[in-house]
Amino acid sequence: MEEENKEQLERNKRLVRDFYRRVFDGQNPDAVKDFVTQDYRQHCEHIPSGLSGLEGFVKTVFPNGPVPEPKEMRIPPAFIIAEGDLVVVAAYLPQPEPDGSGKTYDYFVFDAFRINGDKLSEHWSSVNKIAPPKH
Repeated sequence: MEEENKEQLERNKRLVRDFYRRVFDGQNPDAVKDFVTQDYRQHCEHIPSGLSGLEGFVKTVFPNGPVPEPKEMRIPPAFIIAEGDLVVVAAYLPQPEPDGSGKTYDYFVFDAFRINGDKLSEHWSSVNKIAPPKH
């Protein structure tokens, strides 16, 4: 039973990595349906809930997609943790110092997903519309 649980947790982490790789790195709104439930619940005000809401968001952000998807995530996770039906992933995105010096400071973005039936059903993020990271 413990080995089966470990395998499920690894599948959950792979689901999240593949979601980022195919949907966001591949800029592909049509791939959203392969990863999220119809009633996908979004806890970020700047991204609409539901499968169609996320598809629309991806289309808006990447109007010229899709593009060839990479074999691995473009920004590899700083860490990814799975427990029960939750996966938390952090990305390291150094940000420019506001003083114009050209230096950067450490900045981490966190996303958490609930998995239901091998699909993403809920999402929380540390990114908000007031202070999005600069890419």
